[in-house]
Amino acid sequence: MRILLIVVLLLACVTARAGVTAERTRVIFNAGDAETALRVVNQNPYPVVVQAWIDDGDPESTPDTAEAPIIPLPPVFRLEPGEQRSLRLVSVGATLPSDRESLYWLNLYEIPPDAPRVAEDPSSRLTVTLRTQMKVIYRPKGLSMTPQRAAARMEFRVEEGRLAVHNPTPYVMTLSGISLCSDSQEGWGEGALVLPFAQVLVALPPSNCERSTQAVRFTWIDEDGNIQQGSGQLQGVRP
Repeated sequence: MRILLIVVLLLACVTARAGVTAERTRVIFNAGDAETALRVVNQNPYPVVVQAWIDDGDPESTPDTAEAPIIPLPPVFRLEPGEQRSLRLVSVGATLPSDRESLYWLNLYEIPPDAPRVAEDPSSRLTVTLRTQMKVIYRPKGLSMTPQRAAARMEFRVEEGRLAVHNPTPYVMTLSGISLCSDSQEGWGEGALVLPFAQVLVALPPSNCERSTQAVRFTWIDEDGNIQQGSGQLQGVRP
């Protein structure tokens, strides 16, 4: 039984990697567009069935409970090994804020065929289903600045032993890493996803360097999924 359990775990480790991938890491859905397309490909050596839906960030969402102003079509489809398909993301015409971006999540639920039997007993079959999520950002027309200018306006402050990251801009900002070291490659801590005009608290980055200034260095991800460099100033400390 112990050997069987080890084999099952090894199969899970080998299989549990998303084989259905998208051409981009995020989708920018511009206001006024009726739809946009996203190409997905099955990199598995076996066929899969893919179920797609868009939600508002609820981790418990399902295709039946998800709420979003954009829907993927088709919602269920089959992909052969190596096959590509264009997934349509269609607006349902809902009214969304015009002064800021709105964030939603595309779910790709990948269902492979049954894994081979681990033993003669059919009940020992292992099937691994995978759920991949990617950002869908609705962008209104006429926002007051560019994403690059927005990155330059990010604000940082120490509050209650944590780092408060404030986003005073209309853009959804994804910071992939933050460092309080002004002249070092060390001291990088976790990043942050900050919605427009909102603030999040993250753990303070490690201090593996001497800080002679209040400089904050960070990396952020642009609309094409590329990592960009940014910097700011650590503002006053609150007790």
